Amino acid sequence: MATGAGAQRDLGNLVRAWSCAGALMRHPSLALATAALLIVVALPLAISLAVFARIERRAQDRADRRARGEVELRVSNPGAARLALYRAGQNQGEAVPVAVESFTSAWLPPARYFLEANGPQGRLLYPVTFDPERPGPNGDGSLDLVVRPMPPYPTPPTDDGPGFVYVPSGPFEIGDRSTPRLAHHPWVAGFFIATFETTNGEFRRFLADPGGYDDRANWTDAGWAWRARAASQTTARLTPSDPRFPRFGRDPLPVVLVTWYEADAYCRWLTRRFGGGRFWYRLPTEGEWEKAARGPDGFDYGLGMALSEPQAALYNWRKNPDADPTVVGAGESLERYRANRYGLYHMSGNAAEWTASLYRHYNVEQPYREDDRNDRALPGMRVTRGGSWYSAANVRLNLAYREEFQPDMSSDDLGFRVAAVPLVGPLR
Repeated sequence: MATGAGAQRDLGNLVRAWSCAGALMRHPSLALATAALLIVVALPLAISLAVFARIERRAQDRADRRARGEVELRVSNPGAARLALYRAGQNQGEAVPVAVESFTSAWLPPARYFLEANGPQGRLLYPVTFDPERPGPNGDGSLDLVVRPMPPYPTPPTDDGPGFVYVPSGPFEIGDRSTPRLAHHPWVAGFFIATFETTNGEFRRFLADPGGYDDRANWTDAGWAWRARAASQTTARLTPSDPRFPRFGRDPLPVVLVTWYEADAYCRWLTRRFGGGRFWYRLPTEGEWEKAARGPDGFDYGLGMALSEPQAALYNWRKNPDADPTVVGAGESLERYRANRYGLYHMSGNAAEWTASLYRHYNVEQPYREDDRNDRALPGMRVTRGGSWYSAANVRLNLAYREEFQPDMSSDDLGFRVAAVPLVGPLR
């Protein structure tokens, strides 16, 4: 109990408080003004404290999750597509759904995932790869995805080819995962890519068209100079009387023995014939090729993470030069082989494939970029990918495996497939 001077102070404070309360009661307007002042001062302070507390809790939660080895996926979904996340397995049949409370911020243990987005224009699939040693592409190890609608136009037209599939824009993991500091996450814009290699039948129409093989407008300067001094060896020139025709020359088979110059000119002809001012047909860049080949599952081989005896029959490879058949055609592929989750056949095996890209080294410090390495007019060695029917070692079917050749080289296990993108501005 207070005594002496302390009691007197308490009594004085009480009297003053009652006096203030009495004054406010005698002047209601003053009371309202005082209450309003308290609200103006106290409410923002309370809100600020709550916001700061939430930020602090969120920062602590993020720190705790990172300490547990988790990584963050952030998805922007302006088109309100229906989203689902799957954890990829060793093959396509082992993918399992993953429950996610909010795609705005989803924390996940390191693994290979893919995001499925279903909207009015169809289904889009996005790779989401978090390796323990190489998490997402952002500085904090996170990964951002923007789910954009499909392009508002139909797939690129062809004459009677197998058609195209769409691979949406976003990051993916490129490079050999077994090599330290090589694999990384470049961003690649959306593109269309053919489900099958270009066939002899398709290439023969290019040879026969007066505006095709013999039209200077389809060639680079270096390509036209090569054409003037060298004879084409492409299998599309084989006739039924040639002993090699059944194994290499039939219309449904992928065209091989084709140089980079010829493949590039064929794509330019497609643009002029079918592009309609809307599509640019070209060879896929190295980044596009690997993103499409790995599929949303992020596989190391065309249909899975491993290639040993149990998986050997999934691919057309390990054949001797006299094997019959050697390359496999589009129709037979539909019956005997499987497509990856994007719908692409023979990304490992059958025929190795030219890409648009010049051979340049890339790694974490010097990441892959879609830059002038894809300029068709520049000289240099061009990259091939995918392995072939003749590949005897599984390393050549690994989707990160790269080879480079002069653009005038041709081989009976090397062909190409076509990519297409919307044409913006005049054709270069």
